[in-house]
Amino acid sequence: MAVGTAPLLLSVIRTCFSWIKDITNASNNKLLRRSSTGAASQKKSGKNEHSDSLSARKSIAIKLKKHDVSLTLEIPEFGVVSRPSSSGTKGSSRVLLAHSEFKSAMLPDLPPTDEFYHQCAAEVKTIRIFFPNLNSEDIHICFTAWLSFVCTMDDILETLPAAVGEAVLLESIKIVQGQPLGDVRVATDTRIQGLTQVLYGHCTKLLSPATSQAFFKAAQAVLEAHVDEIQFLQGRIPSDLPTYLGIRRRTIALGPFFEVLKCEYLPQNSYLSDTAWGQLQAEVSCAAGLQNDLIGLERDLENGEQLNAVVVLMRGFGGSLDRIDEELLARCIGLVSAEHNKAATRSLGHAAQIFQAAKDAPPDSIAAIAEVARHIMLLSETHLKWCASCKRYDIKQGEQQQQQPDVGDPKPKPDTAVGLQLAPPRGIYYGLPTYPDTPERRGLTAIVTGATGVSGYQMVKVLAASERWAKIYCLSSRPPPDNFFRDLGEGSKRVEHLAMDFLADPSQIARQLQKKIRRVDHIFYFSYMQPAPKGNVLDLWANADELATVNSTLFTNFISALQKTSLKPRKFLLQTGSKHYAFYLGPAALPAFESDPRVLLDRNFYYEQEDALLRYCRGVGARWNVARPSYIIGAVRDGTLNHLVGLAIYAAVQARLRRPVAFPGDYRAWDREQVQSTGLLNAYFEEWLALTDGAADQAFNIHDGLSFTWGRLWPMLAAWFGAEWAPPEGDEAKYRTVTLPYPKTPRGHGPQMTLNSTFSLLEWSLQPEVEQTWKALSHQHGLVLDPFHDDYRARIFSFADSAVIGDAPMTTSVRKARQFGFFGTVDSYHSIFDTLHELADLKLIVAPTVARFDAGA
Repeated sequence: MAVGTAPLLLSVIRTCFSWIKDITNASNNKLLRRSSTGAASQKKSGKNEHSDSLSARKSIAIKLKKHDVSLTLEIPEFGVVSRPSSSGTKGSSRVLLAHSEFKSAMLPDLPPTDEFYHQCAAEVKTIRIFFPNLNSEDIHICFTAWLSFVCTMDDILETLPAAVGEAVLLESIKIVQGQPLGDVRVATDTRIQGLTQVLYGHCTKLLSPATSQAFFKAAQAVLEAHVDEIQFLQGRIPSDLPTYLGIRRRTIALGPFFEVLKCEYLPQNSYLSDTAWGQLQAEVSCAAGLQNDLIGLERDLENGEQLNAVVVLMRGFGGSLDRIDEELLARCIGLVSAEHNKAATRSLGHAAQIFQAAKDAPPDSIAAIAEVARHIMLLSETHLKWCASCKRYDIKQGEQQQQQPDVGDPKPKPDTAVGLQLAPPRGIYYGLPTYPDTPERRGLTAIVTGATGVSGYQMVKVLAASERWAKIYCLSSRPPPDNFFRDLGEGSKRVEHLAMDFLADPSQIARQLQKKIRRVDHIFYFSYMQPAPKGNVLDLWANADELATVNSTLFTNFISALQKTSLKPRKFLLQTGSKHYAFYLGPAALPAFESDPRVLLDRNFYYEQEDALLRYCRGVGARWNVARPSYIIGAVRDGTLNHLVGLAIYAAVQARLRRPVAFPGDYRAWDREQVQSTGLLNAYFEEWLALTDGAADQAFNIHDGLSFTWGRLWPMLAAWFGAEWAPPEGDEAKYRTVTLPYPKTPRGHGPQMTLNSTFSLLEWSLQPEVEQTWKALSHQHGLVLDPFHDDYRARIFSFADSAVIGDAPMTTSVRKARQFGFFGTVDSYHSIFDTLHELADLKLIVAPTVARFDAGA
């Protein structure tokens, strides 16, 4: 396939302009119009009106003539039909005249012949096909200019040597950024730069400053993708299908269209999250790019074109264009068609998620949101019909299938997962995946940030245990403890630690990255900072702004630094947590699903990080995942933000004092169901996400796979340290009650959570005999942690209090992970037992007196 949307795009325009007619969406007669609120004035419509328009899919069968192969593509059904041409109207005449003037300015040497004006008319009408309800003439003019620019740019790029093409594109990127090129020019060809300057001047006059900025930022992403395409062909970046798809999403060049639609027609308070819209745009762009590749496949095979998803996949299987293996060709066509259909299905889910999140907005806002989402979705249908209009293809429309997408939870078939077979039990871990030994899963390079923390180090352990990871760069602000490499065994030879402070200037971080790291396939981000709590169980999360500011800064500095380097990952995994669902603000919907709307009662940096992640990945063509564990079970030398540390200290001291291990909360806290997330299982899951293309661009909950209560653990905990235990206090009068200071709960209804306790672990730690007893234990066992130091006391014991005090259940669902093919599980109680022994080995706590876990205890 040629670069971007040409030559197929340009060829169809030039040969089929007489076929193209204005069309409209028969099922929706509302037209997009500019207004002060960004929405058309429309009647209030029920929730189902918007979701119903997404409920249908249909299949299009396409038979290739020179190869005995057929393919079936599924697309959302919007009922697009032809209508009489409106080319004679005043509006259409203005658009055509403006576009003719633009094309003349862009290509001054092109004579104004009948063919020239026919081509201009075809380009104008193509935009009408793509966006049949678009009424703004200025936007129509701008869109047509972008289409013509992309086609012309692609034609020129095909004639340039790779080095020249890359230099040309880099100079053009400066133009769309509004930067002067200066007197020193690297590129020896200046045609595309000239086109870009004409486009920039043309569209900045038509669009508002904000819309123009969004348009050209998206245009920059397209130009950057063409640079990546050149590097892809040269082998400077991985030449596998996931990398290609990340590029193809951008070179299809739909991003600028989508950004203008959102800026112009969405009310400011209805933009929802960048994540939701970005997911929708990415899947529609993926589907459109694969439509071009599949429908242009025969021509690409004839011309020896390498930039085609089917060709890339064939090459990955060892195939060649010199002698085409028809069986392999058919197989690869089927796989790419399936990838297209999955993208189309996922786009339905993302659109439904947008509607669900906007359900409480004013009617006009709901209508505008639905209108923009439908126009983005519509490209899946109109683009395919337009691509397939060449008479070389036999097109048959299949049966329409009704489907109501599950909001936010696309359901792949079981065979889309990488690990089709489960591994034998690995210690206490069951149901872990296996991976085929394929070329794309060898010699991988990873960056793990926050590598000395609980989650980061578990990730390093998992990666270092497999030879598929050839190099693992561990980034952290603190030096690794002395056990860091020793505990990795033979895998430590492939691990390198780099000290890096993400609060530093991004340029400084970029220099460190570029100096040490030449390439990266996968990034696993675990960096986190917890401002010191000042005194009680509520204070741990009380300063949301301080917590959000420091952690958002960590993340944005890191990705800003990456953008200043040549490092471009295939996938980027961000681990956040169940705080995403705002359990700390009160009762939330149970169990929490990944598709639940965001809770905006307080500033939540997880949302800011996810939005920044999506923007970064869209910009560089990377895939992404977000993992959301619950309370994490794990042991590292520097990991004092660990609820088990405080509980173990409490149990050990009470045992030495011959006092019972009393539960500080009430029976509601004792019995409330929640989930635990073992760090090593999280890491196994996150490696699976990295190696499973079918799970890309999704957020997932992850936990141990079974429910958990403190009432079940408490007798075990006491017994492990040789102490008696005591249940919650039976006299209600002895409790003090704190109600969370938020008038509204995360789920939006019902009573607020209360914190009932007879004491707190933080208060317990302030007793003189407690500290004295710990000092004796520390001396006896050679411990290195002083939990009563001012730097640690509130951090350790407030975190333990936050885990055990409170009456609202905290459960998340892992149904989505199961649907996508991950079945790993571990007994949380056994995992806690093993982790306590690991913490003791690290000399952080006293070792339990019990050496072997008893499942029946």
